[in-house]
Amino acid sequence: MGLSIEKIRQGDELAFKELFDEYYQALCVFATTYLKDDTLAADIVQESFVKFWKRRADFNDTFNIKSFLYTIVRNHCLNSIRDNKLKREDLSVVMSEEFYTETLIEEEAYRIFYEAVNALPPQTRQVIQLSLDGLKNSEIAERLGVAESSVHTLKKIAYKKLRVMLKDYYYLVFVFLL
Repeated sequence: MGLSIEKIRQGDELAFKELFDEYYQALCVFATTYLKDDTLAADIVQESFVKFWKRRADFNDTFNIKSFLYTIVRNHCLNSIRDNKLKREDLSVVMSEEFYTETLIEEEAYRIFYEAVNALPPQTRQVIQLSLDGLKNSEIAERLGVAESSVHTLKKIAYKKLRVMLKDYYYLVFVFLL
């Protein structure tokens, strides 16, 4: 990650925005797993970033920042479930450390995978995104106005690039593909 922890600690709002942009969506999905409510999840994530900002000088590395953010989001979600008496049939499961760990790994895998997809060249990225949306090569070709063979070639190129980009994360991507 190219974040400047020192700049964040010093109050650099642009560096903080990079952190926010990198983790906001993943944290929202993580919170939604607990709450089943996108709006409430987004509110909790925003509150968590505000709390982090107030304590930013306490953090020296990315691992501690990520741990803090995921933990505080989890705690806020559990408090919200309790305080608002949200209906969860699986409340004991949701409150377990195992649920937290599994959800955290899954969201981190998604974040890393989609970060790699977003780093692909535009047309290749578009082919992969449409493919992930469930479209067949013929449908992708029609939508993009290219030959079906071009879609096939772009997919092969994308898979090669993704393998290289994700080689250090094979264990997380394996979780993503399950």
